[in-house]
Amino acid sequence: MPLFQYQNRCLHYLKQGEGEAVLLLHGLGSCAAHWSLQMQALSADYQVIAADFRGHGQSSPSAQPFTMQQLAADMLALLTHLEIKRCQVVGFSLGGMVAFELALLAPQCVQSLVIINSGPYLAIQGWRLKLQLGFRLAVIRLLGMRKLGQIIGAKLFPDEEQKPLLELFAQQMASMDQASYRHTLNAIAHFSVQSQLSHLQLPVLVIAADQDYSPVATKAAYVSILPDAALIVIPNSRHATPLDQPEALNQQLLTFLAKVVKPGLSVTDNTQVSGGDQHV
Repeated sequence: MPLFQYQNRCLHYLKQGEGEAVLLLHGLGSCAAHWSLQMQALSADYQVIAADFRGHGQSSPSAQPFTMQQLAADMLALLTHLEIKRCQVVGFSLGGMVAFELALLAPQCVQSLVIINSGPYLAIQGWRLKLQLGFRLAVIRLLGMRKLGQIIGAKLFPDEEQKPLLELFAQQMASMDQASYRHTLNAIAHFSVQSQLSHLQLPVLVIAADQDYSPVATKAAYVSILPDAALIVIPNSRHATPLDQPEALNQQLLTFLAKVVKPGLSVTDNTQVSGGDQHV
């Protein structure tokens, strides 16, 4: 089990394949293992790394609050540990937020972004945000993490044939440390890089499920601000697109990566590639 010791905690990650590096960042309450279908599809051509955030999966729990920037710093430390100087980053939901922060923190390292059902700020604000956070915290306190996983999972996977996915998600949530989950919710609530979008001079693919929590128009609005971005909509998908539409997502990932990854570049090459030079 690959573990990386960083700042007195263990960060767990999975690694598969060889070639140019692709870093996969999971969603809230999920884990690196939930990228298994993407790792299988991408690892034939790329070195694919999927990491567990603090308090998720098999990474150490966090008793102290943290920010989205700190989660990004964890991922940069992992890339440094693996001697990866350049990578493509794919982030889903919470992972998309961390991906934005990582691209701003280490523009010399992040060559491109794929943002799945996420954005540079939280789509809901004000009383709606307080209500949603309050509901989740109340469920955790009164009924526990598994029950919250079942409630959220029922929205993510409502169809009869999706019951195995619902149970998979509920099991993962049941195993998650409560304090870490609360700290992650707080980090999400305080996240916004909207004012820094113009600094992201790199290719960005935004993938939106047609039935995501926030409408496609919300993603289109921030895509229009990014210097080099495109929006793709995946039909018949809710929020958890990597799990409910893996084949459609994998095809979009492979197509995008083929455009932005320069053939023949080593992941340990010291040459820095600017965002504007990455198209082939």
